[in-house]
Amino acid sequence: MSENPTQSTTTPALVELDPSTLTVDTNVRADAGLTPAFVASVREHGVLVPVVAHRGEDGTVKVLMGQRRTLAAVEAGQATIPVHLVATPEEADRLARQVVENDQRTGLTETDRAEAIHQLSLLGVSPTRIAKRVGVAKTTVETTLAVKANATATEALATGLTIDQALVLAQFDGDDEAQEQLTAVALRSPESLAHEASRLKASRERAALVATAQATATERGLTILDRNPAAWGYDGDAVAVAELAKPSPTGPVALTEEDANAVYVGTDWSGEVVHSYAVLDWKSCGYSRRRTSGDYGAAGGGMTEEQKAERRAVVENNRAMEAAQVVRREFVATLLSRKTPPKDAARFIAARITGHAYQVGHNIVESIRMAKGEDGPAWAAKRTTDPTMVALAAVIGCIEADMDRGSWRNRPSGAGEYLTALIGWGYTPADVERLMADTK
Repeated sequence: MSENPTQSTTTPALVELDPSTLTVDTNVRADAGLTPAFVASVREHGVLVPVVAHRGEDGTVKVLMGQRRTLAAVEAGQATIPVHLVATPEEADRLARQVVENDQRTGLTETDRAEAIHQLSLLGVSPTRIAKRVGVAKTTVETTLAVKANATATEALATGLTIDQALVLAQFDGDDEAQEQLTAVALRSPESLAHEASRLKASRERAALVATAQATATERGLTILDRNPAAWGYDGDAVAVAELAKPSPTGPVALTEEDANAVYVGTDWSGEVVHSYAVLDWKSCGYSRRRTSGDYGAAGGGMTEEQKAERRAVVENNRAMEAAQVVRREFVATLLSRKTPPKDAARFIAARITGHAYQVGHNIVESIRMAKGEDGPAWAAKRTTDPTMVALAAVIGCIEADMDRGSWRNRPSGAGEYLTALIGWGYTPADVERLMADTK
């Protein structure tokens, strides 16, 4: 074995070198992971597998692969270690080789892998070529680069989250509360992360609609109320316009929203923005209370606490169902993108056609479009598309057409069997969807 450190590296050569004289290049592994046990092993047995290095233009020997072994040898006081000298590679090739080598050994952390892919991108390597060099899917590279472009998502990797989970957090950049919730879900119940993210998105969208409507009302000079004056049990200072009257030559007449000086803005059970107009300090305005049909109900005590709780549960489940629909249909689209049908797909299709023929009688083209997206009909017409997948898309589309926010209560025909089949194919249902699934 050669001990000449100046030996030409045009061709590979195996030499013995002092590890303290080696330079460790920027490595994709952020933490060398020098455990006491590993250092002790190197001290006793030496470095058994040669590190791979190249000689720089200044004559220094730079480690390509074997950062951990080199540092352990230095700490263990080894005089020399075996070094496999190779021709100087391009920086991009070096990084790609490190990713492959480390994944085949102890494995890179998500943070290490993301940084390596990011470095390759900075060197001008396209996502397609990065994917080929490090042996991952192009979509993984694109997702990773999206994460690295977001400070919040990058920080999330350090907490133990995966690339995909970190990308979900990036969608809530600036919303600390949402990110804390999502991080907790990702660490505790990762299979529920998509549903929680969808629920928070829907909540954020409703809040944005309400904020816009409130801003418009403020511009009109209305005071924004934090509670609905028309709701049962309201005990605030405002009175709903429907309960007030104003004088006129022909006698008291009911107020309209134009007479209001305050408004409550919220969303109803369907997610639509609603306005409840009211009047503050109505007596000084010259108005009077009028008896309405609601007064009779109020005299009877209004809604009980049990009824209120039931109503709140209905509203929350309706909203949860809407959020779950987004996640479920994304799963279906991915499922139908596979080249081969899922297990028991033919049996599921046959059961739907024979047992629920009227439901499958929906417009087939529209059903496929609902299940697969706008390009569904064109996809179904391709000669290369598996006929079973086309039939599955048609059947699923028919079922989805009958499902809405209230499906958790009214359970459309076949909804239970459908959710159970999806679960068998890898779908993680939201809690509200479990109310429909036949998993007892």
